[in-house]
Amino acid sequence: MNKYKSLIIICFFLFTLCLPKAVANIKNLNLLGKTIVLDAGHGGVDAGAQSGLITEKNLNLILVKKLEQELISRGASVYLTREGDNDLSGTTTNRKKNDLYNRAKYINEISPNMYISIHLNSTTSSNWKGLQVFYTTKNKENKKIATTVTNYLKENIANVREIKKDNTYYMYRLIKSPGVLVEAGFISNPNDNYLLRQEEYQNKLVNLLVDSIEIYFQN
Repeated sequence: MNKYKSLIIICFFLFTLCLPKAVANIKNLNLLGKTIVLDAGHGGVDAGAQSGLITEKNLNLILVKKLEQELISRGASVYLTREGDNDLSGTTTNRKKNDLYNRAKYINEISPNMYISIHLNSTTSSNWKGLQVFYTTKNKENKKIATTVTNYLKENIANVREIKKDNTYYMYRLIKSPGVLVEAGFISNPNDNYLLRQEEYQNKLVNLLVDSIEIYFQN
């Protein structure tokens, strides 16, 4: 009988050791009930910017896939405008505009709590650097999201530029749900280019972005 009592005590002790971890995991589901659409810019015949070892369409998708996993791990329901090397155009005529239209249409049909579009910047000058968040005035929440994301990133990584309002982007003018465009860095800048190719930096950036999304919804 004592043997069984000892066994029960040991099992109970092991259970209590595991319990805090289980409770912590439940508490970390801060995005439960939130729906987020991730848009990896470019794709297919549209490679986007190219600099050194980086092709924009490929790195955009890498970052989006990492974001998807991190958001899901925190309870969010996540949709991707593209999951492979393709665009969303249904025609060869005005292909780029049709691709952008279909991305916006897809997001509007889902009507998420937020969308995040990932792109990379590039200029003819190698001096320009840093991550930057763009927003339109289509939805009043867009500026709040851009400000929250930018302020949090500034506290944790270098070379984060000020938010920028831009209503000229065709795709984002069509989207009704709140969201922003994140230009993750200038691949024409050697330092940004190097960092964006490092998995450690990619993972850090992704975690910070998801942290900032949590902060926005908590506020």
